[in-house]
Amino acid sequence: MAKVDKEKKRLMDEFDLIQEETSDFDISKHLATIDDLPDLGQIELYDYDADLKSASQKGNEILESLVDLYLGEFPELKKNGYIRNKMKEDALVYAETLFLQKMTRKNFLSQLRQVDNGDNSARMHEVINQTIKEVRENSKFASTMRHDLEKFYKELRSDITDVVSVKKIESSSSNEEGEIIDGSKLNDLINEALMKKK
Repeated sequence: MAKVDKEKKRLMDEFDLIQEETSDFDISKHLATIDDLPDLGQIELYDYDADLKSASQKGNEILESLVDLYLGEFPELKKNGYIRNKMKEDALVYAETLFLQKMTRKNFLSQLRQVDNGDNSARMHEVINQTIKEVRENSKFASTMRHDLEKFYKELRSDITDVVSVKKIESSSSNEEGEIIDGSKLNDLINEALMKKK
């Protein structure tokens, strides 16, 4: 135990000696100044939350205008719970797609700046080519998504228009002569309305 205590005392004495020798040491004399490193550029903090909010707003605007385009003449339908939830969900997915597109573009520009600053390794060029592929895939996905959304709301409008047409035919037929239409005649009227539509 005495040997451990002696070693411990020796280490403490050595530590105290080091502390005494470096008490007047000024670290600032050994650090680089701004004048020594002028080409570092400015450090920029990116506001991802602002981009998410912006993408979300744009997604909502696009979906609202799309729904107004196809369902504008049916305002009561736009208040339907399913349609409202579908709009919110579609807007969220579309907003996330817009955000991913923006982040991929930002990443791509950062990689190009890295090459401009001298990183010309084969690996860097491989990463850039992969990012270009991702930019293309994101654009294609966004375009396909937009097309699918338009198709959904357009088909929904078509279905609603068909139902409204059938109701008009039913009401005009029953009001004209006061007769009740049987099922086969009603089917004929529906087919006639669909043929006119085409």
